[in-house]
Amino acid sequence: MLEERPVILHKGIFKPTATTAEAVFMITGMTIGAGILVIPYAVEQVGLLIGLGFIFGLGLIVLLLNLMIGEIIVRTKAPLQLPGLAEKYLGKWARNLLSATMLFSSFGSLLVYIIGEGKTLQALFGGNGIIWSIIFWSIGSFCIVAGLQRLRVIEKVFGIIIMAIIIFISVLLLPHFSATNIFSVNLSRLFFPLGIILFALHATPAIAEAHALLPNANRRFRRAVIIGTLIPIALYALFALAVVGFTGHNTTEIATIGLGKSLGPAIMTLISIFAILAMSTGFMGLGTALREIFVWDWKMNDHGATFLVIALPLSLFLLGIRDFTASINFIGGLFISIESIIICGIYARARQLGDIAPVHYRYSRHAWLAIVPVLLFFSTLFITSTVRLFLP
Repeated sequence: MLEERPVILHKGIFKPTATTAEAVFMITGMTIGAGILVIPYAVEQVGLLIGLGFIFGLGLIVLLLNLMIGEIIVRTKAPLQLPGLAEKYLGKWARNLLSATMLFSSFGSLLVYIIGEGKTLQALFGGNGIIWSIIFWSIGSFCIVAGLQRLRVIEKVFGIIIMAIIIFISVLLLPHFSATNIFSVNLSRLFFPLGIILFALHATPAIAEAHALLPNANRRFRRAVIIGTLIPIALYALFALAVVGFTGHNTTEIATIGLGKSLGPAIMTLISIFAILAMSTGFMGLGTALREIFVWDWKMNDHGATFLVIALPLSLFLLGIRDFTASINFIGGLFISIESIIICGIYARARQLGDIAPVHYRYSRHAWLAIVPVLLFFSTLFITSTVRLFLP
C-alpha cells in the first residue's frame, strides 16, 4: 500500500510532508557537492592534521550557524527564505545586501558545479570538457524545472549512493595509508583551505526547505538539522584522511581524477560516478532553492525566475570563468562570510522580535553566546579573504 501522509500547502503547491530521513537527505544532498572533490587537495596544501582540524572546527561553526537559521525559521510565521527573513528582522538594507551576496555565491556555486562536472566527465569519457559541462547543465536544468517534489526523491536516492561510495572508497584507500603523509605541514598556506571547506559545508537554503516539509514538528526538524550537518563533516574528514594518506603530495585539484589514474579504470568509473552524483544533487538542490527565493521573496514570475537560474551560470561559463578551485575559495571565503555575519544579526533580532515562541527547538537561555565565536570567525575570514583578493 502507498504510504499516506498529511498534505501541506508549501509556496503555492500542495505537497506531502517529509519524514525526518527525507529532511536529512535534503540537507546533506545540498551540502555534499563539488566541495568534497577539492577538500583533499585543500587539506594536503596545509598538512593532514591541520586540515582535519579545520574540517571539524569549521564543521562545529557551521552546525551552530545552521541551528541559528533553524530557530529563526521556527520563530517566523511567514514561509520566507533568508532574504525575506533579513528584511523582516533587520530592514530592507539587510535584505538587499544579503540578496546580492547570496546571488553572487549561489550563481558562483552553480558555475562551479558546471565546471567540475565537465572536468570529471572528460576524465572518464574523454572528449571536450566544455561540451560535457553543457550536457550536464542541460540535464541539471531539466531537473530544476521538474520541481521540488521530484527533487526530493532524486536527492534521497543520490544521497544514499554518494555516502556509500565515499565510505567504500575510503575503506579501499585506508589500508594503503602512508604514515609519512601525517607529518607534512605547510604553514605558508594556512588560510588556503578555509574558504574551500566552508563552501563544502554550506547549505543554508536547505534549512528553510527542510522546515517547510516538517510543519509542526520542531523536534524532528532540529534533529534533521543536526544530523544533516554532521554527516557531511564526518564524510569529509574520512574522505580527506583516506585520499591524502594515500596520494600525499600527488593529490590532484579534483581528487577523484587523480585517484582514478592511480587505481585503474574500474575504480575510476566508480569514483567518477560518485563525483557526478555529488555535484548533480548540489546543482539541483541549490537551483531549486534559488528559484524559490526569486519567486517567493522577490515576487518574480516563475518562468522568469527559472530562466535566470539556469541561464546565468551557463553564460558565465561560456564567458570563460572556469577555474574550479579559485572559484570555490573565493565564494567560500568572501560571500559566505558576509552571508553568515548577516545571519548572526537576524538571529539576535529574531530572539527578541520573533512571531512565535519556539517549542522543542530553542537553545538554552544562554544560546546567544553562540553568536560570538561564529561572528568572530566569519568576520576574520571576510577580512583575510578581502586582503588576499588584493595581494599579488
